[in-house]
Amino acid sequence: MSKVLDAIEAKKSGEKLSEETIREVVRGYTEGIVPNYQMASLLMAVFIQGMEYAETLALTRAMADSGERYSFPECVDKHSTGGVGDKISLTSLPVVAACGVPVAKLSGRGLGTTGGTIDKLESIPGFSVDLSEEQFTRQVGAVGLAITEAGDLAPADKAIYALRDTTGTVDSLPLIGSSIVSKKVATGAGHMLYDVKRGSGAFMKTTEQARELAELLVRLSEDLGIRASALITDMDHPLGSAIGNALEVRESITFLRGDEVPEDLDREARQVAVRLLELSGISDPGNVVEEALTSGTAHEKFVEFVRAQGGDANALEALPVSDEIREVAAPEGGYVARFGASGVGRAALALGAGREKKGDEVDPGAGVEMLVKVGDRIEKGESVARLYGGRNAGKAEALVREALEISKDPVEPPPAVLDSL
Repeated sequence: MSKVLDAIEAKKSGEKLSEETIREVVRGYTEGIVPNYQMASLLMAVFIQGMEYAETLALTRAMADSGERYSFPECVDKHSTGGVGDKISLTSLPVVAACGVPVAKLSGRGLGTTGGTIDKLESIPGFSVDLSEEQFTRQVGAVGLAITEAGDLAPADKAIYALRDTTGTVDSLPLIGSSIVSKKVATGAGHMLYDVKRGSGAFMKTTEQARELAELLVRLSEDLGIRASALITDMDHPLGSAIGNALEVRESITFLRGDEVPEDLDREARQVAVRLLELSGISDPGNVVEEALTSGTAHEKFVEFVRAQGGDANALEALPVSDEIREVAAPEGGYVARFGASGVGRAALALGAGREKKGDEVDPGAGVEMLVKVGDRIEKGESVARLYGGRNAGKAEALVREALEISKDPVEPPPAVLDSL
């Protein structure tokens, strides 16, 4: 019997797989020797029976070793599990780089309500995410910040994730953890912060689920040579006010200039930057971050980064967004009790800001701008959101209205950061 069949039979019975077996199966699938139907069977057995930590660690290591690996031991990186209006990479990483700590980040495109970090950056005219390893390494050294699209790193994970996505095996903690960390190990940054979102607009719906994933991510990273930490952050409501690619870049620039942005975005971006500096051994990181923002060096670093990757820095002052704009009015007066991330995210997706399936084109100028946040006092007829884009505008407006809940009594805004590891 082949290794993969042995593995399927063993896992069906709840037995532990050896590291040798896991490595051989991963290698066989990556090389096309193990067929999809056998790998799908094994993934379903793992989904049902779970994995012990040692198995999860072995799977993570095997996927990280399945392709080329970079090495940036002095660099920091961050990973978010994804959410609505999540622009923390665009806001926190230029601050960190401006503080003298280099950032090497390989990122991806979004699947869902809005684009990923790569899609957001590509809304800047001329910006290129297609850097060779040599160009990437050179820019990390020269600018202190480089973000490019993940290419051939951890090809086993890329293949296995595509199979999980079509076989109902995405929602498995060992498979989620090994997928995330394998790519980070292959990227080679020496310090990593995980931003694990929880709430209606996130993959993890409860704080307990988010904490379990955060603990696994940190443990796997530490055991594979990365100094790691994690934050658990709120995603019951969109982060900041902008949801959509160019809109989120525009809001990020506002933050980096030191101008006022919604409090949840301001607090979370600062806290992520502080934690990354702490991981790198920087003393008094709070004051260092404040100085980078108030002095203008964080904004200057972002402009330098954009220019280095071919972007038109002059366009940053007036990024192209859709000129088809519709405002959504409050149906009654009161206090904003909820502006649900899931509903607002679906509205942005309807307008064209995200992808329903891989390969869909993203409209960089489409999205939603929230004009009020939880706790705000509003009057009947007051504009609560602005929609950008003509596609499915009526549907998007209905989704935004449905996401808004109004209370007659004052409401306390929720904290942006819920817990830390």
